Amino acid sequence: MDDKIDIIVAGVNRKDEKIWGDFYDRFYAALCAYVAKILPVPDAVEDLVQEVFISVWEGKRTFSDIKELTNYLYRACYNNTLLYIRNNQIHDTILSSLAEEEDVEDEDVIYALTVKEEIIRQLYCHIEELPAEQRRIILMRIEGHTWEEIAERLEISINTVKTQKTRSYKFLRERLGDSMYSIILCLFL
Repeated sequence: MDDKIDIIVAGVNRKDEKIWGDFYDRFYAALCAYVAKILPVPDAVEDLVQEVFISVWEGKRTFSDIKELTNYLYRACYNNTLLYIRNNQIHDTILSSLAEEEDVEDEDVIYALTVKEEIIRQLYCHIEELPAEQRRIILMRIEGHTWEEIAERLEISINTVKTQKTRSYKFLRERLGDSMYSIILCLFL
């Protein structure tokens, strides 16, 4: 496991303010995106996610690893969102659509969506670690640009794009591990 991740989990358990910023940066945006899929109310989404962070900070619970912490965060966000919907009487439309989806989607599907969100979050965290030119190339590829379009837009040769792509892929494979990297390669790159 990544040493930085281990440090974050230990820092969350100790309520270390210095580590808390890294923890928040790694999870906040992904959790907001997850909650926004259930509840299309932007202000409420941010509040609900922040409440989960506060509960982790104020709570006595500790986490053995990043998987346990991640599962807790997503499950807490999901539960808080459903409580918000119920308490604010928005459920006439949202809960009925969730109920229809729940007939089709069971907990395995929800877990799969959670895992997908986490993989995407990890991918973007590692992309941010790339050198600037490599990062631009990979992000443009994720946006759907061809390698030729990227070379043209950045005003660099196609060989430079391919070289930077190869270096980026190698870096991401090292960070993500071969199996997760293969999944991401199929989905995004």
